Amino acid sequence: MASALEPKLALARAVGALSRLRGGGATSAPGRVLMRLDPSAIGSLGAFLVVESRAHAQARNAKPIARLTAAASGYAKRGPGATKDELGRLWSKVAGAVRPGSTAIISGATGAEPATGEEKGFIGLHPDLPVRATGTLIGHGLEPQMVMNVALAALAVNRGKLFPPCGGSSFERPMEGALTHAVVTGVGHWRGEGLALVEAVG
Repeated sequence: MASALEPKLALARAVGALSRLRGGGATSAPGRVLMRLDPSAIGSLGAFLVVESRAHAQARNAKPIARLTAAASGYAKRGPGATKDELGRLWSKVAGAVRPGSTAIISGATGAEPATGEEKGFIGLHPDLPVRATGTLIGHGLEPQMVMNVALAALAVNRGKLFPPCGGSSFERPMEGALTHAVVTGVGHWRGEGLALVEAVG
């Protein structure tokens, strides 16, 4: 993922292709990726996005489904607290657009420690934002995970509704209001941190 992308890009199409998880299924109880009770469940998945300017999309009569407003990445050295601090630094690039009550966090947590624990600590700094950890349900595909989660975020804000929380998770909670913004996290199991902000098309 590039360190910065042109703002207000239109996501004209977001398609994810999922296949079954290697090893026979998801973690033994849904919602456990961010609860740190199970290790990573590696998934086989792929996704692609059509990302273009609004003008380019309109010129070819394509209807955007969402807008990629910001994307930023880092590469913390992963000492104690470094991942949490790096996510905090990246958060400053999207914080101005976050709207409590209409924004959710879609987490790419791997379940691997200590990265997942630090991501959970960072997310805990934003208790007013509902969270969904997609690795619990589809497994973790390593490099494609961030792209997949941006695709899922685009589809969710296009619908105006966040998908339901995983049963059995004490970390995820229902979202009552309309979803207009989603912050997507990407924290590698070894290195690499990223955030992307996806917004509904006005």
